[in-house]
Amino acid sequence: MSKLDEMIDKLCPNGVCFMSLNQVATISRGVRVTKSDLKDDGKYLCVSGGVLPMGRIDSFNREANTITISSYGAAGYVGFIAEKFWANDVCLSIVPTQKMNNRFLYHVLKNNQEYLYSKTTHAIPDHIPTEAIKELKIPVPPMEVQCEIVRILDSFTELTAEL
Repeated sequence: MSKLDEMIDKLCPNGVCFMSLNQVATISRGVRVTKSDLKDDGKYLCVSGGVLPMGRIDSFNREANTITISSYGAAGYVGFIAEKFWANDVCLSIVPTQKMNNRFLYHVLKNNQEYLYSKTTHAIPDHIPTEAIKELKIPVPPMEVQCEIVRILDSFTELTAEL
């Protein structure tokens, strides 16, 4: 039996509860900037509705280690920004409450990325209703279990990158 299995047996004998994302995190929309606000030598990334940053800018409105979800364009794309950055108006920032490990929540959301894509309306441009994101059910195991899952998944991701 693995350490994780033992922890789950001990700490979650009746299973794990699920809560909607808006119960375990704050979800906030960024602030609009235009391409004219961007600078080639800007200090901070500007994250918008795509998979890649929109560009660089000289100020930030989000702290490092923030989970993002694109609400337009590449709607439903889940990212993790490890440095301070500017969240544009089509970038949702997800900040967990004390019940959730930030990296655990990121892994759960990334695992649900296909579900989020399926909730995208294919209008022009593609977008995902914020309600669909808020209502997403998130497992909330004890913090020790969350931390062990993060350790395993981050190690696996690191090893995969080395390959």
